[in-house]
Amino acid sequence: MAQVGLLEDNVRIARLCATMLQYAGHQVTIYEHPRECLAALTSPIGRREKSVSVARPILPIDVLILDLHLPEIDGLDVLRSLQAHPETRSLPLIFCTAAAPSEVALALRVAPHAGVIEKPFTIQALTSAISSVLTPSSTK
Repeated sequence: MAQVGLLEDNVRIARLCATMLQYAGHQVTIYEHPRECLAALTSPIGRREKSVSVARPILPIDVLILDLHLPEIDGLDVLRSLQAHPETRSLPLIFCTAAAPSEVALALRVAPHAGVIEKPFTIQALTSAISSVLTPSSTK
């Protein structure tokens, strides 16, 4: 299954998501703060090396589930930082949020191929969104 990153400020929701995703066979990394997430994904120290011979950094996750309402650094600012960085620009994203439709529309203008799940959500919706953003399609 997938290595899933989760940036969610509500601890209870983060734990529930992680438990559900682990039950579905995914490995989950919970990022407790936007700065922690950005450091893990955009700094060379936060990334693993694929191999010594290739020495090409790879991301520690396959997909990021991103809440758009976060403290201190807004989810849209996190999104813009990820889109500005060459190694995270193509990272599959899922917005898991209770944001207003206008906020979601703005986020989708920044990352048009992202998936969206509205809170409250089901495990089926979450796992389906992961499959959808990780499966290449001919329309993308």
